Amino acid sequence: MKRPRQEIRKAKLPQKIRSGGMGKKKSTDHGFFALAQSRTLAPLVLDQKWHHLFSVDGKPKEVQKLEKRVNKHLARQGHLNQEWKELKGLKNKLMKNIVANMEEAGHESLRLQENGRLITEVNDRMDACKKELDELQGLLAEDNGKLMAETMEYCYGVMGSNEKERDELASWIAKARVELKKNIIRKETVEEKNREIYAYLHDIFGARILEAFDLKYGDEYRKAEKQEGQS
Repeated sequence: MKRPRQEIRKAKLPQKIRSGGMGKKKSTDHGFFALAQSRTLAPLVLDQKWHHLFSVDGKPKEVQKLEKRVNKHLARQGHLNQEWKELKGLKNKLMKNIVANMEEAGHESLRLQENGRLITEVNDRMDACKKELDELQGLLAEDNGKLMAETMEYCYGVMGSNEKERDELASWIAKARVELKKNIIRKETVEEKNREIYAYLHDIFGARILEAFDLKYGDEYRKAEKQEGQS
């Protein structure tokens, strides 16, 4: 005996979940840049936790652009600091030479003049380094602040999208639970109906005739028979 087909209703997954995508629409300005400008921030590119924020979907183009600018500022800053340090060492060496040769006369005076000229050049270069470092510090703070603002915009967009997906999932789960309960009840009903039909056929035609046609529901019948005997 063939079991009648039963339509099993399925709870539909939300479109976003079915497609596997997670849209991250960039939100409007929340004043993150103004907030960043009011804070003293360490360069974000040096923080591994900052990089981890983009480990799943990668960095947006604007974030990548600002990251490159900040890295460029940091590289230039490192170069200037090293140069200033070397110039300071050279200046100290020249000063020591001047002191050591200060009482010398004749051709030694030419060396003193040369050392004095070099010290002037070193001082000028050190001043230029200091000026560029000050300007660079401002540029670094500005671009790092913009990077912080773009990071916040991106992350709040992701979190907003996640909240929406969470709500859709919660709604789908609630509906799926209802459908599951209905289908469990339906399953038990059709199983009970089959046992009831088999029991009637057994009483009408006898066990031998049924076994000759279909042994499939023998266990079901014996189970039903046992349950009836217990009731």
